[in-house]
Amino acid sequence: MTQQPGPDVREDIAAMLAAAGITVTEEGKARARAKLAAADAKRTPERLAALRERLGLPPAA
Repeated sequence: MTQQPGPDVREDIAAMLAAAGITVTEEGKARARAKLAAADAKRTPERLAALRERLGLPPAA
């Protein structure tokens, strides 16, 4: 599960993006949350073990 930032951090991020000319919308935030949830669902212990093996890394402890 992905740790969620607190409200103050989210507001700071939105302010930084706005200062850079990037608009943050509720729809965009919902899309981003959905993409993160889909990526989280793909990160299974089996897939991570297979990736470590392909990369030649030792098994996780």
